[in-house]
Amino acid sequence: MTELLPAREVVHTTCTLDCPDACSLAVTVEVGDRGERRIVDIDAAPGNPLTDGWICAKVKRHARRVYAPERVTTPLVRTGPKGSGEFRPATWDEAIALVAGRMRDTIDTVGPDGVVAFTYNSSAGVVERASLTEAFFAAVGATVAEHTICAHTMGAAWESVYGDMASADPGDVVHARLVVIWGANPTVSNTHFPPLVQRAVDAGARVVVIDPRRTAMAKRADLHLAVRPGTDTVLAHAIANLWRERGLLDHAFVAARADGADEFLAEASSWTLDRAAEVTGLDAADIATLAEWWGTTRPSMLRIGWGQERNANGGASCRAILALPVLGGHFGVPGSGVIGSTGSGEVRAKRRWPRFERRERRSVPLHQVGEWMAPGSAEPVRVLFVQGANPVVMCPDQQAVVRAFSRDDVFTVVHEQVLTDTTRYADVVLPATTAFEISDVATGYGTYSVQPVRPVIDRVGESRSNDEVGLALARAFGFDWEAAPLEVAVTDAGPRLVDVPCRQFVDTEPAGGRATLVDPVQGVPRHVPVKATHPLILISPASSKLVNSMFGEFQSPSPAVLLHPDDAATRGLVAGQQVRVRNDLASIVVPLEVHDDTRPGVAVMSKGVWLRHHADGLGVNALTPATGDALVNGACFNDTFVDVTPA
Repeated sequence: MTELLPAREVVHTTCTLDCPDACSLAVTVEVGDRGERRIVDIDAAPGNPLTDGWICAKVKRHARRVYAPERVTTPLVRTGPKGSGEFRPATWDEAIALVAGRMRDTIDTVGPDGVVAFTYNSSAGVVERASLTEAFFAAVGATVAEHTICAHTMGAAWESVYGDMASADPGDVVHARLVVIWGANPTVSNTHFPPLVQRAVDAGARVVVIDPRRTAMAKRADLHLAVRPGTDTVLAHAIANLWRERGLLDHAFVAARADGADEFLAEASSWTLDRAAEVTGLDAADIATLAEWWGTTRPSMLRIGWGQERNANGGASCRAILALPVLGGHFGVPGSGVIGSTGSGEVRAKRRWPRFERRERRSVPLHQVGEWMAPGSAEPVRVLFVQGANPVVMCPDQQAVVRAFSRDDVFTVVHEQVLTDTTRYADVVLPATTAFEISDVATGYGTYSVQPVRPVIDRVGESRSNDEVGLALARAFGFDWEAAPLEVAVTDAGPRLVDVPCRQFVDTEPAGGRATLVDPVQGVPRHVPVKATHPLILISPASSKLVNSMFGEFQSPSPAVLLHPDDAATRGLVAGQQVRVRNDLASIVVPLEVHDDTRPGVAVMSKGVWLRHHADGLGVNALTPATGDALVNGACFNDTFVDVTPA
């Protein structure tokens, strides 16, 4: 007898991961005899001009997380010591009653400030990011863990210089004659942008990459400036000063469209080519070449990333870089302007929220959880609710974070898809859905589009969405809430491109039509040297295998540290040996890699590696300080100074 193969169908949906691209997906599902559905393939769906028929390897393997052995399929209640990862299964009714009871007790005794909503959700759809979980915490007045860990400083810098002016359309880069990619590694974290740049190159454009590492994009660039981390402000000032000296400023544009240019240029005038070269670690001739190309090539497009924000000078660096296209008048025509984070406002998720009295809420910096939740801290936190985040891996000063999460007097709840390092410290773990199990909407932040997120499979185990968890907590508190349909947030979920006015200084502009080059509080961007406590700067960029720390359960980058050959030779180190990376915060033992994809003086380790991949149970963030930049207290991961010695 011939055995019939299971039926298959293809469902079109959208990737919601923390990536600018928002790719269209075609998910092949196998349907069993009883209607059970299982993902067997994930690929690109047709019709999206940005996705262009292909997706990254991370998303192709996403089903491995959906069906991971670590997948949380039922609520769990802690039975062993915090950190042991010992739990028993529980029902949803028991878990919600336990969580709501502890929250209510905390609010009754120390007030709503004692409940902290540590909700990040950067890899969720638009509605799940502003779900009824967020509505619930707003209704009870819980403390907000402010998103200071990534893009916080860059966002504030954009607002300081450009206000609410929209980003240029990334697709417009094909018209540029010069593309400057500063502090971004699109090959890893914006994979559909490089082909657009290549189209510009094929039409005759030059490409400049500014990054301490020789990334794949840098290897293909016409010019690569391997800037010393934390000195981007200096490089920007040196360019502005050269433009002033060589008559390359657009005086008419500046007079009509900018405030503070004279003060900005006065500060820049102190950064001569030779002085800037010494501080940035760059060849003076390369700085001059960049200034000449950028000052004389039109149209030019700046793609600014987030790498330059990750240090104490981050706010100043971002503001100084954003000032350059203004000083050069690089706006107004196709292929010109600045690409930041796109946003159309097409999806208004908070419209779905029930009516409730809005309370004033305090905030704490997310990346400094190891400080405000430290044992003995005066902060009133008694309940911590973590959703869409893995702070034990991702937050700086990791040992302080572990001490904070080990507190028995803080009741910790983690709503998560898989058992992460953070769940090991939870009192209650709640099983979360993936984007393949719910309806939502995706917009991305590197494309002007709106696309539907469709359920592809049934819920895995007893998983619930952010919306459902928030609704359950609200009802446990006696709120008579219902979940509004998706259509309340967006009338047309697409897929569709959104016609956003994004020709900068033509149909989108700062308030009053003028860029602000001198912040009213911070003043002109200035470089303030950061004292080096050890000889090497350690940076921890994204890798091609992870999205933050997602997927670390099945595909991890190496925990190794990368050194330039000169730094390895100076220390008598060779590739493959075990080395000790140390500073005043911690000491960890990892394998050594040696090649010239990093500049001398800069060590590199991948962010997001789970602690089980480190022999001593400590990751790169054990070495990073929990400091903040001057603009908005954004995380300063790249102000990590270390030395590397034989283990």
